[in-house]
Amino acid sequence: MQENRHQDNITIFLTKHLKEITSIRNHILKEFYGEHTRERDTFKNMIDQYMDYLRTFADNSYDVYKDQRWPLILIGSIAEVQDLDYNEIERLKIVPPFYDKGGERFDCASCLSPVGHALLFKRVGDRIAVNTPLGNCRFMVRSIELPTI
Repeated sequence: MQENRHQDNITIFLTKHLKEITSIRNHILKEFYGEHTRERDTFKNMIDQYMDYLRTFADNSYDVYKDQRWPLILIGSIAEVQDLDYNEIERLKIVPPFYDKGGERFDCASCLSPVGHALLFKRVGDRIAVNTPLGNCRFMVRSIELPTI
């Protein structure tokens, strides 16, 4: 019975999250990408792929909470990552582009940035290598907190 309640909560959460992302996408397209450009198409395609993945995930998420933790990094998630090159721990909030970062207690990474984009849909224990303007970085995901946008 409790497993059904978890599934209902997951479905409600993901439905709400998809509505929020749709609203953010529409606002950004209207506010910042009035003209059809390659950057606009890149942003729109990335968000559409993100939402498609989440819809598929929602349809197959019957066992999401089996280890009692959220399994994926989403837009709005806070990911604790270990920098494998410097052995430092960082907390990164994955945010939409043009996000007002004022008042955050940790670093933010846009979902369009190399690091933010590479972290999307990663799970605890996953390792990533990212080429950034400052050089190559390697991270391992240590924990994930639920998204809040």
